Amino acid sequence: MIKLEDKKFIQLFFLILLFKIINGYVFTYINHRFFKLENAIFEELSEKEMFFLAVVLAPIIETLIFQLFLYRLLDKTRINNMPIIIILMSFAFSQAHWYHWLYVVAAFINGLFLNYFYVYILKNKNELIAVLLTIALHTSYNLFGFFLVE
Repeated sequence: MIKLEDKKFIQLFFLILLFKIINGYVFTYINHRFFKLENAIFEELSEKEMFFLAVVLAPIIETLIFQLFLYRLLDKTRINNMPIIIILMSFAFSQAHWYHWLYVVAAFINGLFLNYFYVYILKNKNELIAVLLTIALHTSYNLFGFFLVE
């Protein structure tokens, strides 16, 4: 039986996934309509390599670095303002996605969603669940993008 508390986490998971997907489509539209910026960095990878990198490896590594490690680091500072911590984590996340400037902006916004989710789960459950659910959220978003976004 799923507890009411767990239903909130499930609802938040899918709500944030929806926001991330909408954000992705909005920035893809803006890019195609106004800028036509290219992301050629992954063109030499096979489809299997791209899948492994984007859907399996990146969500795990990025969650460990930009959520788990960075939150632990920032938590040791005197910054007690959670929105500031989330913004700093999101800025770092966006800098790891420097394919072109517009992608960095989209990654920053997606980072806000991921980091809010991570911190919310961390504060209401525990670190392991926060890490695992954030990996699942990031994987779900990348899986959606891999199969359904050009």
